[in-house]
Amino acid sequence: MRFFSLFRGTLLVLSLTLVAGCASTVRTVPFQIQSDPLGATVLYQVRADAQDSPNYDWIFLGHTPLDVRRAILSRDLKRADSFVIRVMKDGFLDQHKSWTGEQIVDEAKTKGGVFWNPRLVPSG
Repeated sequence: MRFFSLFRGTLLVLSLTLVAGCASTVRTVPFQIQSDPLGATVLYQVRADAQDSPNYDWIFLGHTPLDVRRAILSRDLKRADSFVIRVMKDGFLDQHKSWTGEQIVDEAKTKGGVFWNPRLVPSG
């Protein structure tokens, strides 16, 4: 009986180790985005290598002024050709800014977050 209890405990530890090794790590990236004028919609998209997979959908971050933290899978940042932020508002031209996945991680580490303050241009 003791053997089965020990075997079950060992099997549980091995299973948890395997699951932990396969799980993707998550990186929390702080975003602080303003706009002139305020009230613009902010989206982001991770653009992957064309050989890897098609581009991801646009993901809603919020409205300016924006101060939010977003959990992003490290594997998505590592394979990203570009990480694009889009700021848009009715009556104005959309603004885009892009980084590589490495640049996003580096900016978040060195500056404490990703900062951007686009000045929106009237469309008419």
